[in-house]
Amino acid sequence: MNLRSNRRDFIKGLACSGVALPLAASAAARVLAGTQPAPQVENDVFAAAFDSQRGRFAVWRRGGETFLSGVTLRANTDKGPRATSEPAYHHTIQTVRFQDRLGQGRQLVVHSTDAERQLDFELHIALYDNQSTLMIEAMCRNVSAQPVIIESLEPVCATRQTGGAMYWPEATKILTNGPMYYDPGAIADFALPDAKPLRSWWNIGVFRGYHREGLACGYVDNQAALGQIVVHREDQDAISLTAESVLAKGFELRPGQVIGSGRFMFCVAPDPYTALESYADAMGKMHAARVNSVVNGWCSWFYTYEHLTEDEVIRNAEFAARVLRPLGLRYIQVDEGFQRWHGDWEGNDKFPHGMKWLADRIRTLGLKPGIWIAPYVISEPTELFQKHPDWLLRHPDGRLKRVGPWPSEDSDWAKNENPKRYGLDITHPAAAAWLADLFDTVANKWGYEMVKIDFVDWSLLSAHHYHDPTVTRAMAYRKGFEIMRQAVVGPECHIQDCGPGPVTVGLLDSMRIELDQNYGFRRNTWKQYFLSSTSSAPAAAKRYYFHKRTWINDADHVCLSSLSLSQAQAAATLIALTGGNLISGDRLPDLDPSRLEILRKVLPSWGEAARPVNLFDTDLHTAFALRVRKSFGEWTVVGIFNPSETETMGRTLPLESLWLDPGKTYLAYDFWKEAFHGEQSGELSVMAPPASVSLLALHEKRDIPQVISTDRHVLQGAHELDSVAWDSGGGTLAGVSLGPLGSAHNVTIYVPDAHPWRQGKPFIFQDRPGYTLKMIDEHVLRVRVRFDHNTRTEWEFRPDEL
Repeated sequence: MNLRSNRRDFIKGLACSGVALPLAASAAARVLAGTQPAPQVENDVFAAAFDSQRGRFAVWRRGGETFLSGVTLRANTDKGPRATSEPAYHHTIQTVRFQDRLGQGRQLVVHSTDAERQLDFELHIALYDNQSTLMIEAMCRNVSAQPVIIESLEPVCATRQTGGAMYWPEATKILTNGPMYYDPGAIADFALPDAKPLRSWWNIGVFRGYHREGLACGYVDNQAALGQIVVHREDQDAISLTAESVLAKGFELRPGQVIGSGRFMFCVAPDPYTALESYADAMGKMHAARVNSVVNGWCSWFYTYEHLTEDEVIRNAEFAARVLRPLGLRYIQVDEGFQRWHGDWEGNDKFPHGMKWLADRIRTLGLKPGIWIAPYVISEPTELFQKHPDWLLRHPDGRLKRVGPWPSEDSDWAKNENPKRYGLDITHPAAAAWLADLFDTVANKWGYEMVKIDFVDWSLLSAHHYHDPTVTRAMAYRKGFEIMRQAVVGPECHIQDCGPGPVTVGLLDSMRIELDQNYGFRRNTWKQYFLSSTSSAPAAAKRYYFHKRTWINDADHVCLSSLSLSQAQAAATLIALTGGNLISGDRLPDLDPSRLEILRKVLPSWGEAARPVNLFDTDLHTAFALRVRKSFGEWTVVGIFNPSETETMGRTLPLESLWLDPGKTYLAYDFWKEAFHGEQSGELSVMAPPASVSLLALHEKRDIPQVISTDRHVLQGAHELDSVAWDSGGGTLAGVSLGPLGSAHNVTIYVPDAHPWRQGKPFIFQDRPGYTLKMIDEHVLRVRVRFDHNTRTEWEFRPDEL
C-alpha cells in the first residue's frame, strides 16, 4: 500500500465491514485518574481505550495490570513537535473488525482533527483474536496549504516528560538492535534507573527471567520509515518508551498527503525467546518473507580484496566443482574488484572475457554464479556522472553530495579520495530506469543468480532529501529493492542485503548480520568470530530470531586458512549452527587437507538456527543449542565455545537451559574429539581447551541400540541419515545413510549392554556389503558406510551377533 496516499478510504472500507461505535469521552478519561475505563477494544490478553478529552490512550492486561498509560502520538516537524494531547485536537473514535496476514480482530480507530489546520492524525490500535499481540500505527495528514517538513513520527510516546509510561515490572535486561549489519545491538542492564536512555533500531526484547513472560516490542512495517525505539528505566516498574519512525531531515509532506509510521507491535509470550521469535515471525508474515534460499558457496573478498582476477575465480570454481559441489556447495560469488568503476559494472582488464563469459563458465561447472554490486555509488570517471549529474544526490543548497565511508566530506580521507564518488538518487525517474537496466543486465543478460548489495548506508541512505522530496529514506531504499526484484526475471535470483533488512523484508533473500572486518592475521580473524560484541558469535546470538522468519541470516564467511585447527573447527561450527548462508572465504585449492576436511564437515547449511543459550546473560555469547528434527527422531546439538586463547574453560549448563528435560538422561557424543562423552543427567559439563569448541550431540537415552553421531557433518545425522529404525521383534537396528559417490563416513551407535574388550569378534572388522561394523568402546559401535556404487547405503546391526 502506498503510505503517502489517502488512507481515509481504506479506513472507511474497514468501517463498512464492522460497526462504528462513537464513544463518550468520560469513560476513557479515567485512564489517567488511576482507574481502568471501560475498554473500547479488547481480546483475551489486552484491553485498550482512548481518552478523547486528553488525547491519550491506555492499554492494560485483562488481569487488570496497567501495560501502557498516558500514551500520545507525535509528529516532529522542523518547527517543533505536534501531539494529539494538544488542546487544538478534537478526537472521534470508531471500532471496526479487521483482517490481515496475521489474523483478525478488532481495531480502535481515532481521528484527531487539528483546529490549527496543519496536521491531522489517525491512530489505529489493533488487537488480534486469540493472540497476545498489540499493534499500533499512526498516520499524519497535511491539512494546510503549505508543505510541512516532518523528520519523524512517534506512534507511541509514553515518557515521564509527556505524562506516560510502559509497565513491565522487574525487568532486568534489554536486548537492543543496530541499524544494519555492522551493529547487532547489545544486552544492556536495565534493573536500576539510569540517566542515559537506550536507543535501539527496529525492536527490543525486555527480559525479567528465562521462566517468566517475555516482551518484544518493535516495528513490523518499515516501508515508509526507519523504526527506532528509545527506552529509559524511570523507577522500579515504570519505563519510558518512545517508538520513533524516522523519515528524513528534509522529508516534505505536501498539502493533502498522508505519511504513516508503520505498524509497531507489542508481543507478550511465555518466555523471552518465544517473544522475540513471535515478533520476527509477524514481520515475516506481514511481508511474505523469502526464507527458502540458503547460499552454500564461495566468495573471493577476504583474501583477494579488490585484487581479484578472472583466473582466480575460475581456479576456485573448478576446485569447488570437483571437491565441494558433491557436498552441497553451489554458488561462486565474484566480489569487488571486477568492475571498471563504481557505476560502470562491466569487467575491467583483469576480466578480459567479460562478466557474461565468466557467469557462463561457472555454470558449465554445475555451479551458480554470484556477483557483488554497490548500485548506488557512482564514480567521477563514469559516463553516468559525466552526462547525468542531475541523477545524483544533492546537499540542501543544491551542491552535488559526495559519498563514502569517511566521517565527512571535510575529512582528509574524503579530500584525498580519488576518484570521488557520488550517490545515485533513484527517485529521479531516469536514475530508476538506469538501476532497472543494470539488474536486467546482471541477472538476465549476464546470468548471475545471486547478487550481493553493498555500500548502501553511506550512499542512498545518507541523503538529506531526494529528487522527490516526498520520499523518505525507507521509501527510497525499498523502492530500490522493488526495482531490482522486478528487473530480475523469475523468482530464483538470490538477493543478499548488506543494508537495513527490516525495510526490504519480502524482497531480499538473505541479510548480513555482523561486522565483516576480517582483516589481518590469526588474532584478527579469531576476534572477528568471537572476541567482540559485534563479532559473529554475539551477532548470531542477538539476531538469531530473524533467521527463516524474515530472511536468511548471513553471519560471516568461513575463513579457516589463518586459524589453528581448533580455531578453524570453532569458526566453522559457529557458522554452521547459525543455519544461514555458508560461504567459504579461503583460496580453496590452497587449503591444507585438515582445514579442507573441516570445511567439508559443515557443508551444506542445515537451514535452521541454533538458539543462543542464556541469551540475556552476556554480550559475548559462547553457547548455542539446536534441536534437529527428522522423521525418525530428534536430538540436540550443543556448541560450547572457548574464545580465550590461553585458558581452558570449564562450563556447566543445566539441561533445562538447553531446552531438554532435566528429569531424563541423555547420551552425549563429542563430534570433534570423536569420543563418547557419557550419560548426562540434570546438567551438561565440558572442559574446552583454549580457542576451541566442544560440539556435542545429545540423544535421550533409550534401552535399545541407537545412533548417537556421525562424522560426516557437524549436525551428526541431519543430512546424511535418511532413516533409522529399531525392529524390536527382530532385534535389529537398521538405517539408510546418504553420501557422495565414492565417499565414506562413520555412523556411531550406542549399545546399552557393555562389551568389555577381548581379542577377536566384535573388536575386529566385520565387513558387510557396503559397510563395516566394529566396536570401538564398551558401549560404542562404529559403522563405516561406503558409497562405492551408489549415494545410498543400507546397513543393519543385531546386538546378539556381537
